[in-house]
Amino acid sequence: MPFVKYQYYHGGKKQEIDARRYVVNDIELGVELQWRDYFELTALYTISDRIFEDSKLPQNQQKGRLLRLQAQVNV
Repeated sequence: MPFVKYQYYHGGKKQEIDARRYVVNDIELGVELQWRDYFELTALYTISDRIFEDSKLPQNQQKGRLLRLQAQVNV
């Protein structure tokens, strides 16, 4: 079963020092395969573009890609 997830956040976190500003753009593409009732395999690929800015790092943009693989056995 294929799936897509998109996440967007623009704001801050009150509990952090200097009220850091966040802009998060993530998209996740994945597929879940299930064999019988006892075995699942999931592959997830994430493309991320994030900005974390405060007075110490006024220009801090981070981009990245991530591949996650998960195998699960249900007993």
